Amino acid sequence: MSPSTDLRVCFVIPTYNEAANITPLLERLTALHPDDDTAVLIVDDRSPDGTGELVRAFAAGDPRVHLLEGPRRGLGHAYVRGMRHALDELGAEAIVVMDADHSHDPADAHRLLDRLSAGVDVVIGSRYVTGGGIDERWSLRRRLLSAWGNQLTRWVAGLRHVHDCTAGYRAIRAAALRAADVGGVSARGYAFNVVLLHRLSRSGARVVEEPVFFRERDHGRTKLGLRDIAEYLLVIWRLRLADVFRPRQA
Repeated sequence: MSPSTDLRVCFVIPTYNEAANITPLLERLTALHPDDDTAVLIVDDRSPDGTGELVRAFAAGDPRVHLLEGPRRGLGHAYVRGMRHALDELGAEAIVVMDADHSHDPADAHRLLDRLSAGVDVVIGSRYVTGGGIDERWSLRRRLLSAWGNQLTRWVAGLRHVHDCTAGYRAIRAAALRAADVGGVSARGYAFNVVLLHRLSRSGARVVEEPVFFRERDHGRTKLGLRDIAEYLLVIWRLRLADVFRPRQA
């Protein structure tokens, strides 16, 4: 179990072409979380740059590290595969999701897990609460896109209690994921994070935010494209309609 919680923890990290980042990440993550009951699951979409081979080589020396490979079908699909594997095959009682490009500091996971131990169901590593921040290397366009996207999501998708709806750094109790039916999330791209948060909130999960600093990646490039943005806009309005027509409880 992680030193920060009495729950069996699994880190679920989706990858595609992260060969330059994955080994240093695994080295730091396993050093910071040395307990035998803490697992790390890399969900690789058959990266042509050899990311999977590097994970396999690292796992040969550390049985806590696991590799789950599959076809490239979008970030959302990778998250669903990884979470279901962590819950059903690795016996995870809590899942931490994070990026592989070092934008999320593995050391911050201790604080997220501390909040889970305090009794909440979902802890978001938030850039937009006091103490959080974004790397100064972010362009003005990217800053505006992120801020605008979060504000739109909060109001359209009915997540006004959350400041960073699109954050990819989260700690979530297994029971909350099962209650939200994570396997039923169909969003393919970055919209997955919003759909899952919406499901978690509507299923009664207790959600809090913990400030984190989001670094710009040093190697590789972001996978966000126009198709992801289009899906995102479509998804948040679908969530709005789902709330409008959701049966009211007596």
